[in-house]
Formats: sequence, C-alpha cells, structure tokens
Amino acid sequence: MNRKILLVEDHDSLRYLMGAFLSRQFDVVGAKNGLDAMSWLSQGLMPDVIVTDVRMPELGGADFLANLRCSGVYAEIPVVVISGGSDDLEESRLKQLGACEYIRKPFSPVMLQDRLKQIIG
Repeated sequence: MNRKILLVEDHDSLRYLMGAFLSRQFDVVGAKNGLDAMSWLSQGLMPDVIVTDVRMPELGGADFLANLRCSGVYAEIPVVVISGGSDDLEESRLKQLGACEYIRKPFSPVMLQDRLKQIIG
C-alpha cells in the first residue's frame, strides 16, 4: 500500500502536474486551498504527509498549518511547505509553526519526491 499525500495547491495545472508525478510513488489527493484540505481531513481521512503552497485564497498555507498544529488529531502530520517567495523570515515563521520542510519555487519534482520519501519512508 502506497503512502498518502495531501497536496494543497490553488493552481490547478501545478496541482495536476505535481500530483501526476508524485502518483508514481504515492497515493495523492489534491485540494485547492487550506479550506478544502480541512474539509477533506474532517471526513476522518489521514494522509502520511501534507504538501502545501503558502499563498492561496480562502485559507492560505500559514493559516492552514497553524490550524493543523492546534489540532490534537492532525498536529503530528508532517507538512512540507512550497513557496514562490524568497523571504527568509517567511521560511523561519513557517518552520516555527511546525513545517518540517520549506521548498522554494521553482523546484525539482525529483527533489520533492526524494524529500517526501525521506520524511515518510
């Protein structure tokens, strides 16, 4: 059985491309934003890792991560944050919120896949 990834990305094409690439190694579920991701999680479903963009409508990556970390149920899920920003303060803030990895766009899908394998085995 493959490990499950919840991929949270508001750009449909990027979510599709990342999901298609990662689905060779993992079961991938996509969500358009943090609100959709929380809705999916509220169904009692549990991913092995979450990959989320930072800047998204409705519920962005930082607020989504903060909500996860405040939850007794989802607090321990590893979260990899992907950002188009180049702000070191943003990276520091997201790691303080509990992100286990911060990856800047553009990034190598192979590097992301390898990092996810290291995180969840």
